Amino acid sequence: MSVPDGLSAVAASAPSVYIANARLVRLHAGGEPSLGGVLVEGDSIAAVAETEREQREARARARDVFDAAGLILMPGLVNAHYHSYGTLLKGTQNRLPLEPWALYTVAYGRALGAEAIRLAVLLGAAEMIRNGITTCLDHFPHTRWAESALAAHEASGMRVAFAPFMHDVFDHEFLQLALPPEIRAALDTAPRSSAADAERMYRDRASRWRGHPRVSILLGPNAFQRCSPGLLDVWRRLADDLGLHAHTHLVETRVQAVRGRAVWPGGTVEAMARAGLLSERLSLARGVWLTPEEGEVLARHGVTVVHDPASNLMLGSGRLALPTMLERGVPLALGTDSSNSGGRHDLFEVMRLALMLPRPDTPDPRAWPEARQVLEMATTGGARAIGQVGKLGRIEPGQRADLVLLDPRGAALAGAPMTVPHLVQHAGATAVAGVMIDGAWALRDGRILTFDEPAVLDEVAAISAEARAAAGPELVLAETAASYFQACG
Repeated sequence: MSVPDGLSAVAASAPSVYIANARLVRLHAGGEPSLGGVLVEGDSIAAVAETEREQREARARARDVFDAAGLILMPGLVNAHYHSYGTLLKGTQNRLPLEPWALYTVAYGRALGAEAIRLAVLLGAAEMIRNGITTCLDHFPHTRWAESALAAHEASGMRVAFAPFMHDVFDHEFLQLALPPEIRAALDTAPRSSAADAERMYRDRASRWRGHPRVSILLGPNAFQRCSPGLLDVWRRLADDLGLHAHTHLVETRVQAVRGRAVWPGGTVEAMARAGLLSERLSLARGVWLTPEEGEVLARHGVTVVHDPASNLMLGSGRLALPTMLERGVPLALGTDSSNSGGRHDLFEVMRLALMLPRPDTPDPRAWPEARQVLEMATTGGARAIGQVGKLGRIEPGQRADLVLLDPRGAALAGAPMTVPHLVQHAGATAVAGVMIDGAWALRDGRILTFDEPAVLDEVAAISAEARAAAGPELVLAETAASYFQACG
């Protein structure tokens, strides 16, 4: 039985549970799910027991035993690109490409207040936990409500990498759109980040949340092209001074990629490299229009690309060349994006899309992504994106105890031997039987244990309706301006 250094010393005082008789999904161990058990002490996996002797010893050490006979135990999934505020915007405009669509999501978002943000965070947490997601990276635009969001994230019981936005260049400026003066003037009233305020915000939040067991702060520049040289200096300086990871959008649409090549020699990725912003502490959402050569640059720097296939499809942005990124060795993760673009926060669905979408355009089936690869993207790949490589995403001693139990006896999974391809192709929320985060049960017996889910569900409809009504004047602007943004594509 493998026990990491240092954990045995705290075993006597830490709460412990032995999850017995499960079939363990351990991709790094090289095989399909195999029978065994996991001893959790405190917030971490203390031991993985496979032989009968190891299982007896682990059971004897545990204060509690959870019999998982017939169940599958897998690492918690990591949603590496997510916008929490969007959970209150389901059913709003999503029949437009990204640039005009963004006008609408901004209009609705500006109508949200502190209580709406709190409920949006908890609503999203409920959905993700029920889908086996234990960790999310929240790329958060509404920085004035950041404390409300952070408090709700802490209360949710989830593991959260929180990346508040900064930007001071608007899309109509970067894309050089010809707008009527009155529309341009109205769009220009939106808030812009100042370098001093952005640096103060990140330093303050990083200091206040440093050492939290589940919540960490990341830099969240909206996109390279949406940041002035002053904000890029803040990004670079804080990444160096504080060692903060960063998360941003990259070449989400064709027009962004084309304009980037017109503005910067070699395009956006080369410009980021020259600015000293590419490193293994950076993750990039979407990257739909990356070229193979840009993939090589990102791979050399260890940058993670977060694939958002559902959102890319919904907004008509295109399809990431996933086989090319895999072939070039680009680190990869998966994300669900926003409820009003990507739909459900369901990484099982996203894994299936990542598995299937490249096939029509990839004649050689040997180059198709494998189920094992997309599951790695949803676990260890996501861990890398949030700066938790080696700490999350595997069932092994010393890893944080973020675990998901699946019941394969339902209609979706029944009828075939349990293999990794079978799990990736057929599992979903209906199979999620239990969720543990940081060593504590977050979902058991069909009930979320970390917060009052029924109370949240009771409140969200009314507050969402209030926000939609309050967005009226901003929506008029979005509707007036949308055609000019749609023409840019």
